[in-house]
Amino acid sequence: MAAVSTHRVKLREAHFEDYQAIAALEGSHELVSKPLNDWRRLWSGNPCYEELGPRWPIGWVLQDGERIVGCSCNIPLRYVFRGKKLVVASGRGWVVDDAYRGYAALLGDEYFNQENVDLFLNNTVNGKAAGLITALGSMRVPAGDWSEAAFAITEHRGFAESALRIKQIPQPRLLSYPVGLALSLKDRLTGNSLPKADIDVALQHDFDQRFDTFWENLSHRSNDLLAVRSREVLRWHFGAVLDTDGLWVLTAARGGNIDAYAVFQRRDEPQYGLKRIRMVDFQACDRHDQYCAALVQRAFDECRAQGIHVLEHVGCNLAKTNVFDRFAPYRRKLAGWSFFYLTNDEELARQLADPEAWAPSSYDGDASL
Repeated sequence: MAAVSTHRVKLREAHFEDYQAIAALEGSHELVSKPLNDWRRLWSGNPCYEELGPRWPIGWVLQDGERIVGCSCNIPLRYVFRGKKLVVASGRGWVVDDAYRGYAALLGDEYFNQENVDLFLNNTVNGKAAGLITALGSMRVPAGDWSEAAFAITEHRGFAESALRIKQIPQPRLLSYPVGLALSLKDRLTGNSLPKADIDVALQHDFDQRFDTFWENLSHRSNDLLAVRSREVLRWHFGAVLDTDGLWVLTAARGGNIDAYAVFQRRDEPQYGLKRIRMVDFQACDRHDQYCAALVQRAFDECRAQGIHVLEHVGCNLAKTNVFDRFAPYRRKLAGWSFFYLTNDEELARQLADPEAWAPSSYDGDASL
């Protein structure tokens, strides 16, 4: 590997005009790049970014001459915790060309040394970044298991075909019939049913004004660290797929008010023909097991009706969603622990060391943006 001169490599703030170079760099390292409009949406229309103004950097790049050889994005998010409003910084797309690995820590230093940030949350950390992010002081979120995902098969033949393709087994379509039948029989004989609950669940593809009332109730009743879930923020967060079959918003409501909701987001793997939907958020003010069971059952039935192969939830052993774990018989190992945090506030650090302070989900950070 050729040596790289320190005089040539410069660190600077990223700009929206850097998109093409950043997307090319991400693609060269097998990261999925967002289309330009979706990438800009991480900040444009983001209520927290608009509140903070232009002093908030969208990220940083490493530049060698005219070429961008490293980058990391920086997304601001509003959280609440025990009556306090917090500014959270979520990193995204931390990637550096191999010849410039020695400079990767410069991007981390800029990110973690930001002023006026209460908490740093990163929940899409891959195996390559985990070592560096922990060396810079980040710790594993103490609630849940963020090294695996739980899932249920909702269409066995289609799942079998995609699994055979992943394993590069010859004639996957032909073999999917007997394999799918065997999986179906196994699940019928050994699978667990969701607890029955007399709860009406509605499916929609947008967030209406009832979500403001629900968020007001939830934020006042909860002692957990929570990302803001007002209607405005939810519509920004999921804006790229609103009003499509790529986003299901399931609600349990009485008397015109929401008692609980769950958001499910399509996460297909087209190269293998896998059709998958993931529960990325679940919230209820009380009766978590009953509401979660009713919402997951409706999603399971919807998957079967639409021919979706897998219903999944990333992050296991979480108190408010353990109904999903008990129901879903399969586990998928992730590349490593994906959810880390850091705060420079000693009192906040003390409080967040307690697992009871957390209610983490894929709605946090950039995992479902």
